[in-house]
Order: sequence, then structure tokens, then C-alpha cells
Amino acid sequence: MKTEEGIKLHAKKTLAVYGVGIIALIAFVHTPFRIPCISKLIANTQCPGCGLTRSFVMAGQLDFIGAITMNILFLPLSIGMVIYFVCVVLDAFAGKRAIQRFNSILSNKWIIAAAVLLMLASWYYNFIRGI
Repeated sequence: MKTEEGIKLHAKKTLAVYGVGIIALIAFVHTPFRIPCISKLIANTQCPGCGLTRSFVMAGQLDFIGAITMNILFLPLSIGMVIYFVCVVLDAFAGKRAIQRFNSILSNKWIIAAAVLLMLASWYYNFIRGI
């Protein structure tokens, strides 16, 4: 079992990763740089996450409706990221073990089943739209 200091250190490292992600999002919004889709490059097909990068770029431009319509997975992912961020802050500054609790909730079989169904539905919807 991790000590309180270990939990705080891990949470602070995670906060640093969030910072790098925010910097990358800002770079995507304000530059023409884009990450190529590995699935389209290798298999010439879309994946369930197709459009997620564009969704987060749209959110960075404050177009939240466009972000959700680009890929519906944006909504649960962004909500999960905000909750995880709050858990990280609680762990970093109070040693609350919030990440451990959040991860145990996410490992519930019904949460996993719902996530898989949502991912498959998103994949099918993207396929129909031709994204």
C-alpha cells in the first residue's frame, strides 16, 4: 500500500502530464500541426476514436457543441478527465486516495460494459457518417 507521500508524488507527476496535455492542445489549436491517424494510415479505416482530436481542438476553440457532434465520446471522456483531475488535486495536496477510489468505480463491470457499448455505437455512427 502506498504511503501518503507516495500518493502525493504520483499525483504531482500526473498534474505535470495534464500540463503537457494542455500545452499540446494549445499548440493544436494555434498551429497547423496535426497528428496523423494510425488506423487510417495502416488499415485505411476509422477507429472508435475517429474525430476525437478534432473534438478536443474544437473544445479548445470553445466550440463545445461542435466538439460533441464531431465525436460523442468527447463528452464522457472530458467529464472523466475533469473528475480525474479533481481526484489528482485531492491526492496531490491532501493525500486523499481519490484516484484509487475513482479507479475502483471505473473497474465496475457495468461501467465497462456501458463504455464498450458507447464506443461501438460511436464507431458505427462514425462509419455511417464516413469520417
